[in-house]
Amino acid sequence: MAAPLMMRLMAFVLAAAMAATGAAGTWRVQFVVPSGTKAVNMNVTQKGSRLSGVITDEYGEYPIDGRLDGDLVTIVWTVPEDGKLVDITMKGKLEGDVINGTAKIGDMGEGPLQARRTADE
Repeated sequence: MAAPLMMRLMAFVLAAAMAATGAAGTWRVQFVVPSGTKAVNMNVTQKGSRLSGVITDEYGEYPIDGRLDGDLVTIVWTVPEDGKLVDITMKGKLEGDVINGTAKIGDMGEGPLQARRTADE
C-alpha cells in the first residue's frame, strides 16, 4: 500500500519540477523560411503563462510576446522585411529541453521548427 502512494508522490514531484522549468531559458531555434533554413537565439522569461524576452539574429534583437498553455508554446516576434514588418509566429509542443512545431512567416507560408534549450541559462 505504501509503495503505490510513494510512486504517486514521486510522479507528482517530478511533474511539478518539470512544470516549474517551463519555457524560460536560452534557446537555439531553427525553422524553414522561403530562402532556406534560419537559425536564431531566443531568450525567454516566464511569468505564469506569459512569455517575454528577445530573439537575436545577425540583423538585431526583436522582442517576443508569447504564452505557455500546458505544453503548447506560442511566441510571436516582428522583423523588418523589404520595407514592411512581418510577424513570425512560432507554435510548438514543449517536451523538456525541446520545442517541436511550426513557424508561420507572415503570409509567406509555414514550415517546421525546432528549438533546443542551451546550457547558457
